[in-house]
Amino acid sequence: MFGVWPSLSKLALNAMHPIALSFYVQLLPAILLLPFIRRHRPARRDWRLIIGTALAGAVSGPIIYFYGLERSTASNSVLLSNSEALFTMVFAYALLRERTSRRGYVALLGIAVGAFFVATQLRFGDVRFLEFLLGNVLLVAAAACWALSNTGSTVLLRRIPIVPLLAFQLLIGSSVLFPIVMASGVPLDVPASVLPVLLTLSLTAVVVFSVLFFYAFRTIGAMRTGAVLPSSALWGVLLAVYLFPEQALNEWQILGGGLMVGSLVALYVFGEPRALRPRADETLKPAASDGPDSP
Repeated sequence: MFGVWPSLSKLALNAMHPIALSFYVQLLPAILLLPFIRRHRPARRDWRLIIGTALAGAVSGPIIYFYGLERSTASNSVLLSNSEALFTMVFAYALLRERTSRRGYVALLGIAVGAFFVATQLRFGDVRFLEFLLGNVLLVAAAACWALSNTGSTVLLRRIPIVPLLAFQLLIGSSVLFPIVMASGVPLDVPASVLPVLLTLSLTAVVVFSVLFFYAFRTIGAMRTGAVLPSSALWGVLLAVYLFPEQALNEWQILGGGLMVGSLVALYVFGEPRALRPRADETLKPAASDGPDSP
């Protein structure tokens, strides 16, 4: 479901402004999940982190991503999404004090080199280099925003059930995006031809994917989840090439994407963060009263 995000977004961007699309993909899921927050009142200490993760993951991430996708290709977006695992590792190292093995750090270097190949395609002499570079850099920046949100959500999921947390984040995100839309004067009209794509994008690539993603956070941790996520590149690239055959991958994109995926597999196998190994006094699951086995 994460793999279809770039291609569906590209189709929607053909008829909608990036800010309007960012608003709708947060608003529609927020309305759907609104009933799940009635019985949940997060502790006061959690609100600052909830708002922070919402601003990073539901406001900054989508806006930067859609502007970047507008200036790049769906195939590039699929491959550069793998950099989210790299940033997740960096933030976990800096903020959560998680560590990995030496081979894990070598794998991180491989991810960074692969992202460089995909983002630049080594087309430094191409007259359209700067145009593609800007879009690719924005896609990487969006991945950093989502990775920052992932890191904070990992902490929150120890105390808050999955669906209410997601509902709070989406509700805050859409509330912040609404005045941005009004101030920018962006039209909110949704063409009838785009409505099915928008609904599919909101319900599958946002709601269902996010619930499954958060469940993985809670059970195997952010780092291992990030390492598994690049499997979405297979489905994403196939769909992107099918829908946009003119955007076929070149040799540097294939090399860079393969290096990123291979490095992430190595990270998953050899570089498991020590902080994810269970300790007697800590668990990633919420308290029993929250229903640890259900979203």
